[in-house]
Amino acid sequence: MAERCRSFDWAATSLGPTETWSRSLRTAVGICLTSRFPMLVVWGPDLVKIYNDGYRPILGEEKHPAALGAPAAEVWQEIWDVIEPMFRQVLETGTPTWSEHEQLILERNGFREECYFTWSYSPLPDDDGRIAGVLDVVRETTDEVVSRRRMALLAAVGAALLQAGDPADLCLRAASAIGAGAPDLPAVDLHLWVDEQPIRVASTRRGDGPDLTSIDLEALRAERGSVVLGRRDLGWGDDAAPADHVVVALGSGGSGIDGLLVASLNAGRPFDAAYAGFVAVLAQVIGAALDRTFHQAVEVGTYRQIGDTLQAAMLKPASDLPTVAARYLPAEGSLAVGGDWYDVIDLGGDRRALVVGDCVGHGLDAAASMSQLRSAARAMLLDGRGPAETVAGLDHFSGSVDGAFCATVAVAVIARADHAITYARAGHLPPLIVGADGHRRLDGAGGPPLGTIDGVVHREVTEELGDDEVLLLFSDGLVERRGEVIDEGLNRLGKAAEAAFGASVQELADHLLAELLPDGAQDDVVLVVKALPGLSGT
Repeated sequence: MAERCRSFDWAATSLGPTETWSRSLRTAVGICLTSRFPMLVVWGPDLVKIYNDGYRPILGEEKHPAALGAPAAEVWQEIWDVIEPMFRQVLETGTPTWSEHEQLILERNGFREECYFTWSYSPLPDDDGRIAGVLDVVRETTDEVVSRRRMALLAAVGAALLQAGDPADLCLRAASAIGAGAPDLPAVDLHLWVDEQPIRVASTRRGDGPDLTSIDLEALRAERGSVVLGRRDLGWGDDAAPADHVVVALGSGGSGIDGLLVASLNAGRPFDAAYAGFVAVLAQVIGAALDRTFHQAVEVGTYRQIGDTLQAAMLKPASDLPTVAARYLPAEGSLAVGGDWYDVIDLGGDRRALVVGDCVGHGLDAAASMSQLRSAARAMLLDGRGPAETVAGLDHFSGSVDGAFCATVAVAVIARADHAITYARAGHLPPLIVGADGHRRLDGAGGPPLGTIDGVVHREVTEELGDDEVLLLFSDGLVERRGEVIDEGLNRLGKAAEAAFGASVQELADHLLAELLPDGAQDDVVLVVKALPGLSGT
């Protein structure tokens, strides 16, 4: 922009040739052009625009470079009724303005675009002290505002689907949570495949939806893909253009139930990668919930006995050790198969490993995921890997296990000869150590849940242990409560363990469950109580 300003014919504007410019105007333009932050200088009675490279993207494909040297009223005709009074306030009173995340509908890229900005207009005095121009310091916040509202909608839909009773009820709840006229989803239809035909089960639109006859719905269903309808051709790439609708397959297919999400799109936003990603995540949330409700309906009937047997088989190996008490409680009224799991592994040489994990979800799918993670963790620990290496291996392995994304895990290895515990965590709550002097948290070596961030370096921490201390590993269902921070639940567990310290591990485990869950579990709960090095052995 500095080069453009040097070569521009300023004599053709009301500002005149640059050699006639006042020192104040030269200084203001110099500050503007040498800043990387988006800035605009408007000067003189015509409010002629001079802007820097940071401001250039705000003008879009249509307004730059013609905006340079042009009156602001001509460049911003579509929003002049909004910003002209602000300019006048600064010019006439010297009072600066402030606007934060303000919506402006701009015509800069071939369509009426919904945009958001935070900006301030400040007075620019001329050499004689008279206010002759305005400095605009501006930041576009469109991505921030739009991303925040999309995340809020995804959270609302996810919460609404937790109580869905069957697939049809789930579609109605999803449509209700989205609501009619949502900024990024003005209308949606949810179809379920019934007798090989897509039937609209729920909708937020009034009247008929888009014509789907041009789409090979069977291929879309088989490929679990999406189709965009009504994409505009603006001449500078599809990602910059709005579209009318997108159709996305729902569910995992196969033997389960599946459907279609038909979403009408915001004509004021380009259907770019971020927009497509938002719709894809929404479809994943609804599709996963459809799969869950379908499988739950099956599990309650035919597969209930299989689920009970599977859960018992997975937990049996760690249930009868003399210094370990392990407890699993399914959520009240749910199936006996959940995503919470544990393992206790004898590594030889007075060393023992303990693992507690939590996969997202419930039912046989979650049980299958956690069974694979449990087997992988056991194999790595028996192969001589330490806690950090094991967590890193699970992080990598989770990418190939359906349902393992965002699972949490805590791995601890107790060395009796060294009176030490070495541990690592991935998204899991810190274990507790309880002794005669109180309790403490093993809150080091934390990391994100499995599969969520690439390239994470997992650490492990080693701490000394006192004789006859007790280790508690658990899942979040034991301590989390609505409306309180997690520290309150951890402190409650610690106090309850202190009160029963000295009892056998079996008595302590039963005491903790009775104290913390007097009315039963609202979520799956795993609790492992391990007596640490002392006279009782490992």
